[in-house]
Amino acid sequence: MVASVPDPNSRGRRRKLNATSYVVLGMLSHSPATSYDLKQWVANTIGNFWAFAHSQLYDEPARLVADGLVSETVEEGGRRKRTYEILPAGRDALSEWLSGTTTEQTEVRDLGLLKLFFANFGDRDDLLRLARDRHESHRSRADSYTEQRAELVDYADRWQVKTIELGIRYERCVEQFWADFVAELEEEQP
Repeated sequence: MVASVPDPNSRGRRRKLNATSYVVLGMLSHSPATSYDLKQWVANTIGNFWAFAHSQLYDEPARLVADGLVSETVEEGGRRKRTYEILPAGRDALSEWLSGTTTEQTEVRDLGLLKLFFANFGDRDDLLRLARDRHESHRSRADSYTEQRAELVDYADRWQVKTIELGIRYERCVEQFWADFVAELEEEQP
C-alpha cells in the first residue's frame, strides 16, 4: 500500500510515498535525526534486509518536509546541519502504510543463484568454487546476525529482534543449501 500526500507542485495531485519515504518516517519515529544519522541507523539495521542507495536518505527527508509529514530544523552557523522530526501527519501516513496488506512476493537478488542458473555454460571447478564461496558467505552472514542479535536483544523492541531472527533463519537455510550442494558436487568428483 502506498499512501499519497499533496504535492505542492501538482495542483491537487498527491505524491505517492515510496519505500524510502516509509524508511525515513519509521526511523524518525524513534527520534529526530539528520540525514547522516539516518544513513548510519539504516546501515546497522534494516540495511541488512532492505537494499537501496543511501543517497536517497539525503533527498527524501526534504521531500517529506515539503509534503508536511516531517519538520526540519536548520542549525545556525557552522555546517548548517539539518535535523528532521516526524510530524503527526507523518505518523498517520506511516500508520496507514503499516495497516495495509502486504501480498507482494519477496524479491531475491542473489548473484550466486544467477550464476548457478547459468552454470551449465561454465566448468565444474567454477561451480564447486561458487558453491563453497556461497556457503561461506551465508555462514558468515548468519554468524554476524547472531552476534548482532546478542548485542541488541536487551534494548531493541520485540519486532526488531524478530527481523534479525528471520535473517538468521534465512541465512542458515541458504547456508545449508550450499553445504548440501558442495557435498553433492564433491561426491561426484571424477
